[in-house]
Amino acid sequence: MKYSNRKNLLVFGLFFICIFMFSACSTTDKTNEGDSTSSSDSAIKSKEQAIMLAEQEVKSNNLDQAIFYYIQALEFDNEDVDILYTIGDMQNTLDSPELAARAFKHVLTIKPNHIAALAQMGIYHLEHKNMDKAKKTLERTVKLDQLRLDKNASIKHFITLDNQSPILAYNALAVLSDLDSRHDYARKIFNLLIPISDDLSLIYTNIGFSYYLSHHYILAESYYKKALDINSDYERAKLNLGLIYVRTGQYSKSIQLFKQVMTTAEAYNDIGYFLLLDGRYQEAEYFLQNAIDLSPTYFEKGHINLENVKIYLRESEVSADASTSLN
Repeated sequence: MKYSNRKNLLVFGLFFICIFMFSACSTTDKTNEGDSTSSSDSAIKSKEQAIMLAEQEVKSNNLDQAIFYYIQALEFDNEDVDILYTIGDMQNTLDSPELAARAFKHVLTIKPNHIAALAQMGIYHLEHKNMDKAKKTLERTVKLDQLRLDKNASIKHFITLDNQSPILAYNALAVLSDLDSRHDYARKIFNLLIPISDDLSLIYTNIGFSYYLSHHYILAESYYKKALDINSDYERAKLNLGLIYVRTGQYSKSIQLFKQVMTTAEAYNDIGYFLLLDGRYQEAEYFLQNAIDLSPTYFEKGHINLENVKIYLRESEVSADASTSLN
C-alpha cells in the first residue's frame, strides 16, 4: 500500500478513517524532541483555527497533514459537510478512493442531496463496475443539478449548465447511456458539456465513440479528428480513429495511428484481433501472421489469435463444402 507507514485515526465514534503521514502521527516523539508542531496541534482551540492550519498545509501541498487538521476541525463540528467533502476530494488526489468514498458517504448521510458528493459516488461506482448503482446515482445527480438550475427542469429537455454543474457526472451518465444504446440522449448530454468543459478532446472523443456505436462512421471520424486537432497526443482518440480505419478497410492509416501509441507488432496484433472479432478471418490471418513475424518470441497472444483464425477458416471451408454438396 502506498501509504503503509501511516496510522488510522478514529473520529468521535463515527468510524470515519483517515490516513495521514507518519510524521503527523508521531506526536509523542516530537513532543520529546521539543517539536513546536505538536504543541500547536494540542493547542487547537477552535474549528476556525484548525481550518486555517489545514489551508496553510494545502498551500504547501502537504495534503496528508491538511487532512489531519481538517479532522481536528470536525471535532468541533462533526456535521460540516464542506469539510467532509474536502477530505474526500483530497483522498482522491492522494489516490485513496476507498477513503474518499467513506467521506462522501458520510456527507450523504448528513445531506442526502449533496450534488457534488453524489457525483463522486456515481463515478466511484462506475470505476468499480457497479453499473446499476452508478446509473442510479448519476441520474439522481444530474436530476438534482438540473433542478438547481431551474426548478421546472425536465430530464428530457436539459437546462444549460453553469460552473457549479458536476461535469464528470454528466459525462459519465452520457457514457453509460451510450452503452445502453441511448445514443441520442447521450449526445444531448455531451453537447451540454462542450461550452464549459476544460477537456474538449475527451468530450469530442466520447461523441465520436457514440456515433461509432451507432455505425455513423463518417461522423465518428470527424469528431475524433476534432479531438486530435485540440490535443494531437490524445491516445484514446488515435486508437478510436484507428478502429474506424480498420472498420472501413483503410489499414495503412490505422497502422500509422496505432504505431504512435504501441509497437508495430502490437499494432498488427490489435488490428488482427479486431478483424477476428468482426468475422473477417482472412484479413485477420494476414495481420496476426505479421505480428508474429515482427515479434515471434514476445507475441504469444498473436499465436493464440492466429490459431483461432485458422480454426474459424477451417470451419468456414467445411461449411462451404457441405453447402456445395447439398446443391
